[in-house]
Amino acid sequence: MKKKRYLIIIIFLLIVATLYFIVCKNYPITEYIKKEINLDISSCNILLDKDTHGGFLGDGERIVKADCSDSYKDILSQITNWNELPLSRNLKLIMYGGYKGDMYYGYELAEKNGIPKIENGYYLFIDRHDSVTNEHSDKDLFSRYSFNFTIAFYDLDTNYFYYYEFDT
Repeated sequence: MKKKRYLIIIIFLLIVATLYFIVCKNYPITEYIKKEINLDISSCNILLDKDTHGGFLGDGERIVKADCSDSYKDILSQITNWNELPLSRNLKLIMYGGYKGDMYYGYELAEKNGIPKIENGYYLFIDRHDSVTNEHSDKDLFSRYSFNFTIAFYDLDTNYFYYYEFDT
């Protein structure tokens, strides 16, 4: 009787795990972006989708690069509430590195992930840390021991879209 119960539990867990991997693997990046930042990039050409999240804690990075040249008017109509570049001081430090006082911040996340320095465009920042009070503020970015944020860019000069998640 115990063997039968264990067998049923194992079969159930295998079915759940299989369904999980099927659903997660086939979840299109365009739907993921729509869910995360409410931006429909389905008409853009996805050039890169790299996700290193994994393991028990889910730490990792996700970078998406898309050419939106053929649909730039549609994209621009969707990002009306985004911030115009340049980035704030904290976001410049985390993305491109630099000094703040005597401290050097060498994260340089943009360069490490192939995001060029964008001069003309828009960005959206979302702080996903547990203790956040304003998800669009980067004020407390360096006052914690871990990072959980999303930043998206739209480059008006190239009509490229960049999406970046960072979780530590």
